[in-house]
Amino acid sequence: MCNPKCSKVALIIINIIFILLGLGLLIPGILVIINDDGINDKVLPALQTVDFGVSNFGDLAKGLSITLIVMGSFVLVLSLLGGCGACCDSKLLLTIYSIVVVILFIGKLVIVILWIVFKADVETKLKDKMKEGLLEFTTDDLTTHEVSTGWNYLNMNFECCGIDAVTGTGAANNDYHNSAWYQGTGSTELPLSCCPSATSSSYTSTCTFTKSSAPSGQHAKGCYNALKDFADKYSIAFICVGVFILLVEVVAVIFACSLCKNIGKDHVV
Repeated sequence: MCNPKCSKVALIIINIIFILLGLGLLIPGILVIINDDGINDKVLPALQTVDFGVSNFGDLAKGLSITLIVMGSFVLVLSLLGGCGACCDSKLLLTIYSIVVVILFIGKLVIVILWIVFKADVETKLKDKMKEGLLEFTTDDLTTHEVSTGWNYLNMNFECCGIDAVTGTGAANNDYHNSAWYQGTGSTELPLSCCPSATSSSYTSTCTFTKSSAPSGQHAKGCYNALKDFADKYSIAFICVGVFILLVEVVAVIFACSLCKNIGKDHVV
């Protein structure tokens, strides 16, 4: 086991790394919130129709960024606790630090294992739920119906159309086919928002969306894949930081326990 001086220096360095890792969680969370071209208040009503367990996809998407910020902030506070314990030779602070780090390690490990086991099943169910939510699409404009407006903004913000990419006519090729809009007042094969020319300030289409004919010019990507790509962009950083935190936590506990043991020989806190 390392001597007290070695353990103290190592623990201080580890907690500096923790600070950087905390920022690595905090910054992506802030970026998701300030990225108004992604999942914003216009899109959320549509995603909130997608049931996901006891909650819905919209609330979970909104809560993810907050979760990253909270986790990043917690890691920063934890690093300060460990740093103070090492610098002040406080057995009490180091004991609390070690216990919290072990609990975090076990919790993250369980989450990672569950995600690996159930990832494919979750993604399949999420796509099915999104298709069910799209059935509530009733109007092709940006003002009349909040949920329909949300789906239109989702198409424009993420440059997508349908849940799966639209490849033709009929329910098998066009997710809008069974929607309330298509079966009711819809006069075109796809809503205007599926066309790249449609924007929030000029909601018009230069695409060919003649009803019951194969559409052309629409966004090539389905919204499920577009959202998945958006999530992957941030989750890669989150996963890398998370895995590194797990490794650092193991080392942190080793040095914290070593330092705590040596403090116990000479100090009473």
